[in-house]
This record gives sequence, structure tokens and C-alpha cells, in this order.
Amino acid sequence: MTEPGQRPTSDQLEDFERRLDKTLQERRGVQKPDTAEGSAAGLALRAVSELFVGLAVTMGLGWMADKWLGTAPWIMLAMMPLGLAAGVVNVMRLSHSKQADEVLGGKGKPAPSVKDDDED
Repeated sequence: MTEPGQRPTSDQLEDFERRLDKTLQERRGVQKPDTAEGSAAGLALRAVSELFVGLAVTMGLGWMADKWLGTAPWIMLAMMPLGLAAGVVNVMRLSHSKQADEVLGGKGKPAPSVKDDDED
């Protein structure tokens, strides 16, 4: 063990590096079975739920407004596209989340853009 202010010896650094490599290898090798499939199913269920809830909430609010104003079913029908758009926005936000990156393994990220060279 080195004292404060002293530099570690090369033997100590090599020992530390060896232990660190061993620990990292152990952590990489440990993975529970069927975790990826369960996570993917959970992510898919969450995406469908986001779409459904966005649509259901806006349709419910439209139905209540129709009952109150006596305009059934026009406000509810007008709010349906808004609910669908809200659901799509939520699914897009979910696709960029940390959970989606873990499940997809970085495959869900868009390809890098390429500089346009049409100015020739």
C-alpha cells in the first residue's frame, strides 16, 4: 500500500489493472436468462399503452364536452386526431429513452446524417 503523496509502483498498477479487468469480465458475463425478451415485451406493451391512453383521454374529454354542449359526437371526433398525435409523440419520446436503448442495444438510434454535396 502506498502512502498519501507517493506514486504507486508498477507492480501495484498491474495488480490493480488485472483485478479491474477480472471484475469487468465477470460483470459482462452475468446476464439473467430471458431478460431481453421480457424487456422487449414490456417496452412494446408500454408503447401500445401510450398510444391507447392518448387516444382514450382525448376521446373521453371530447365526449364530456359533447354531453355538456349537446354537440355529440363532433367534439369527440375532432379531438381524436389530437389524441392520436399525443400518443405518437409519447411513443417517439419512449423510443429515445434509456430503457429503449438498453432493450435495442443502441439499434434504435437514427443513422448519422451525411453532409449534402449538391452545391457542385
